[in-house]
Amino acid sequence: GWPCLTSTISITKTIAKLSYSDRKRNKIMNRKLYRSPQKMLPILLTGFSLTYVSIDNIFNGPFRNFLKNYISLNEFGSNIREEVLYYLILLVGGFQLFTAVQSIFQPVLEISEHKIAMRTSEKLLTVVKDIQDLQAAVLHEDYVKFTFNDETYSVFVENIEADELESLLNELNI
Repeated sequence: GWPCLTSTISITKTIAKLSYSDRKRNKIMNRKLYRSPQKMLPILLTGFSLTYVSIDNIFNGPFRNFLKNYISLNEFGSNIREEVLYYLILLVGGFQLFTAVQSIFQPVLEISEHKIAMRTSEKLLTVVKDIQDLQAAVLHEDYVKFTFNDETYSVFVENIEADELESLLNELNI
C-alpha cells in the first residue's frame, strides 16, 4: 500500500500543476482589446456637434435662428448648395457617432483559445482566423501587421492602450 499512496500523491500534484497551467493559458488566450474611451471622446463629441448643427439647421432650430441675426438666411431648401452642405455635415457627423459608439461595444482584437478576430483596414467585416496559422504579429507605426499562412492583415491600433497592446504582442510572439 505505501508505494501506491506516494504515486497517487505525485499524480495528484501533477494534475494540479497541469490544471493551473491550463487556466493560466486560457486566461491569457481569452483577451479582448478595445479602443480607449478617453481617446475616442473627441470623435464622439465632434460627431454629436456636427449632427446637432445639421439637424438644427434642417428643422429651423435655435442655432439657425441665432445665425439669422448675423447672416441673411432664407428658408431651408431654398438654396440647393446650403441644403447639400447640411446633409453632408449630417452624414459626416452620423458616421463619427457610429464609429465612436461601435468602438465601445466591439473589440478591435479578440483572441480566444483557437481563434483571433480582428477589425482590419482591408476588410469591411471582422476577420476571424485560426491562431495556429499566425506566423507573426509586428507593430509597425500605428498598425499591427498580422501575418498568416495565406495573407497579411493590418489592424489600426492608435487608440488602444500601449501597455495592453505590448503585453498581447509579447504573448502572441512567444
